[in-house]
Amino acid sequence: EPDMSGGKGLAELVTGPIPYRNARIMISNMMKWIRENGYTTDRASIHINLSFDKKYLEDPAMISKMNVLKFILDFNEAQVYKFFPGREKSVYAKSIKWIMPKDEAYFFDGSNISSMSYKFADTKYYGINFSKKESNYLEFRYLGGEDYENKTEDVFYLTEAFLMQMWNSCNDPLFTEENKIELRKILNKNLPITESLKDWTKINKYWPEINLLVDLQDHPQIIQLRWPDIKKKVMDLIINGGMTSGIINYDSDLGRIQVKDGKFGLCYLLQGYDFINCKIGGNIETSNFYGGVLKGANLLRCDLYRATHAVESKIESSYVHGSCELTNCYVFGRDGVFKGKMIGGIFREGMMTKDARFEDTEIVVSKKIK
Repeated sequence: EPDMSGGKGLAELVTGPIPYRNARIMISNMMKWIRENGYTTDRASIHINLSFDKKYLEDPAMISKMNVLKFILDFNEAQVYKFFPGREKSVYAKSIKWIMPKDEAYFFDGSNISSMSYKFADTKYYGINFSKKESNYLEFRYLGGEDYENKTEDVFYLTEAFLMQMWNSCNDPLFTEENKIELRKILNKNLPITESLKDWTKINKYWPEINLLVDLQDHPQIIQLRWPDIKKKVMDLIINGGMTSGIINYDSDLGRIQVKDGKFGLCYLLQGYDFINCKIGGNIETSNFYGGVLKGANLLRCDLYRATHAVESKIESSYVHGSCELTNCYVFGRDGVFKGKMIGGIFREGMMTKDARFEDTEIVVSKKIK
């Protein structure tokens, strides 16, 4: 299928469900075709969707009933990164080794582990898309990266490891002593987040370059009063945005979290923020940008103002002000409005004003508006 989100000429190769023996041949042929006719970059990936043939199962719906927490604790993620090290930093394949207690008053009890007590991988941006289990299969998104077409045997090896993991997790739901050790290890790693959710002053302890304000004031009593209402949105900037420095302000009149001069690492998914002069990339939805640089971003229903510069980004159903510049970007969504300047890239679809400027940009479908 044509898919211009990665640039002109990009193709997405898709199959329906096929038997594993045939799938191995299909993958081998596909890799050969890419080597002879194309190439892959660090933004390319191969998604493996796995299920079991129902006619051989006592319980045809066993994957949908699988204990996801058990699967995560059993899963050997380090092995995956050994074969595909570049995917460890991918915003489209976040580590599933992220587990947090649901209750802030949580106390670890190794003798009584329940999935109901924890939050874990729940969106498509993780290395494994567990939301697919409701349809009785799993989508593995870990594999890929530049020149992955040269790693056919590695793909086969890991796919078989994925299958064995699925089978074991479905048929042995009980937590082992090794599972308990792994859970404790992950929880200890996330201790700074757990402590900060309870006490906002811990943010300065663990992230000294991040400053928290309420209505542009750093008065402790004011922040303490608002903390129960804003802590999830504030901590999401660190948990899902990888924020390392900058100013976070809560505007009580607007009811919005604003971030100024922010620097972000792996941004998996952020929704509903105002970013001022930030350096950011990754998956961002329903947010506003005022200046700053977007690189490798995937935007949905966002507004760009005040000379925001986007590079090599996908911008869907968004508003782009006349002061903004997009370089080698992919703009799409029929309800998007574009007034800015594009250098290179593809304008797939959307509305544009007479003042919109384009240099070496491929315009596919557009609608002029006043």
